[in-house]
Amino acid sequence: MPPAAEWSVVVVSLIYLIGVWTVIGLMLRDMRHLSPAARRTLLWPFLAVLSLAVGDSFHTIPRMYRTFTGLPVPDVLNWFGRQWDWLALGLVISSATMSLFYFLLFQYRQERQNALWTLGTWVMLGLLVIRLGILPCPLNGWEGNAAPGWRVYRNIPFTLMGLLVVLAFFRDARAAPSRERKLLETIAWCMVFSFAAYWVTVLGAVRYPVLGAMMLPKTIAYLIAVILLYRLLTLRYPEEAPSYG
Repeated sequence: MPPAAEWSVVVVSLIYLIGVWTVIGLMLRDMRHLSPAARRTLLWPFLAVLSLAVGDSFHTIPRMYRTFTGLPVPDVLNWFGRQWDWLALGLVISSATMSLFYFLLFQYRQERQNALWTLGTWVMLGLLVIRLGILPCPLNGWEGNAAPGWRVYRNIPFTLMGLLVVLAFFRDARAAPSRERKLLETIAWCMVFSFAAYWVTVLGAVRYPVLGAMMLPKTIAYLIAVILLYRLLTLRYPEEAPSYG
């Protein structure tokens, strides 16, 4: 990736992490003032956003270290003959937690529908297991030398998980009140946009490194989705959510 694009990714990623961790703090604050039933339901999106923040921190911090210092990221382990530095390990962790994010978000939706363990849930769980099983494979080349096709293979179950969440949100939006409907639809479109930007990077960044900059709009879309998700949660518990006027 060109240096200018690398700096842009780091700056946007830092803003993203600050925003996401702030939302986590707000969720924790609000959960103290909710009823046990509301707190139990809110636990799903809280864990979803928390997994996203933790995973993205693992790959963003090493990237920031490399960009700010100009030094190579230290190696951390030898994985079946492939030397992984902290950035490679962070990419594996963030790929896993992003998958967990969609599973937990789907579970939140299912609990809202009083249908926690349905066929859709088992399909999501199956896709999550497949995704987590693929990620540690050395052929993924997290250190920067992926075998042909593996950048695509590992993202198929991940994309299907995202698609199921998007479809569920659009479906729920049709029966939701006006304000909730707009939020649900916007969150779903943010996910669609993030996957579109992500696949541009997956398919084209190896041949055209400048396409790695498409991670910028992807990151921004995730931040908007997380903020809107928090807004959606506050709308759904107006009688229990605290007032901070």
